[in-house]
Amino acid sequence: MTMMMNNQLYELYQKTLDSDVEEGNYRALSINLSTHRVGCSNEGYPMLFIECCDKERVADIKLSLFRVLFNRKCALADIDNKSVTERDFSIIQMVSNDKDLIKYFFQVISIVLQRLPLSPKVCVLKEEISKIIEIFTLPHIFSKEIVRGLWAELLVIECSSNPEYLIKAWHVEPEDKYDFNDSVDKIEVKSTSGDKRTHVFSLEQLSPEDGSNLLIASVFVNSTGVGKNIFDLMDLISAKLKNTDCDLKLSEIVLKTIGPNVEECKNMFFDYGFARGTLQYYDSNLIPSVNKKDIPSTVSAVHFRSDLSDVPTIEITGYNEHSVLFNSL
Repeated sequence: MTMMMNNQLYELYQKTLDSDVEEGNYRALSINLSTHRVGCSNEGYPMLFIECCDKERVADIKLSLFRVLFNRKCALADIDNKSVTERDFSIIQMVSNDKDLIKYFFQVISIVLQRLPLSPKVCVLKEEISKIIEIFTLPHIFSKEIVRGLWAELLVIECSSNPEYLIKAWHVEPEDKYDFNDSVDKIEVKSTSGDKRTHVFSLEQLSPEDGSNLLIASVFVNSTGVGKNIFDLMDLISAKLKNTDCDLKLSEIVLKTIGPNVEECKNMFFDYGFARGTLQYYDSNLIPSVNKKDIPSTVSAVHFRSDLSDVPTIEITGYNEHSVLFNSL
């Protein structure tokens, strides 16, 4: 659903690029089932026109990459039916002609549109727009290891029998203790590009609360010149989803994780077939660890590297018939 809307927005934007309108009018096209419009500026910058239900005065937003003008009188020339609409819209504009960045912009915008009511209040629109700006402007700690870890989590979702349930249980913030947590059971995903199945664990991570079971997913994620990137996995997962909220969460978590680094991520490919073949699951109780009793009470944040080469793997089918999370793998 999210990908379909993203494609629709970009296609509408492209149509407005090649049209001529009278001076003073914006080129625009209606978005299906809404009063909102997609258009472009004279410079070819993408624009979104959102019709709000009130005229609350709020400060405009003007940044190097974004301009957001609230409640402006606009004359929008619909290039399909040759009509001109004059009324108040809030304008979201990306100041860029870069094709890939514009596609990414519409991917983020599609999330916002599906969350907004058909005629939002100005304050609600500003709150949602702030989330876009956060994705594009906050400094992100970015590395190939972050991309590799995200790719591994997406692979687990893509390989699962119930991707929607896994997405619902997926962490909201990257720093969450476990990658998947349905408040009963947990799954932690570990990836490696080495030749041994070794991973770094924290003692706290391997000690879930009483009543919770923890599985460790381990996978080899190797870089390749030709393979699948993060967006390829998103497409595969999205095609399996029927729940719009899950599709939105999928996009939101990925975009929050990679931030504005879309170009770098598009060029990071990993060996999909090899990774699928090496994906294994382990009982956390069998992971080589240290004894908590040997750790002084004044010592915390204990981390260690464990080799899983000799640890028995788990066959998910029939492993724990009472765990909805595990049975979704």
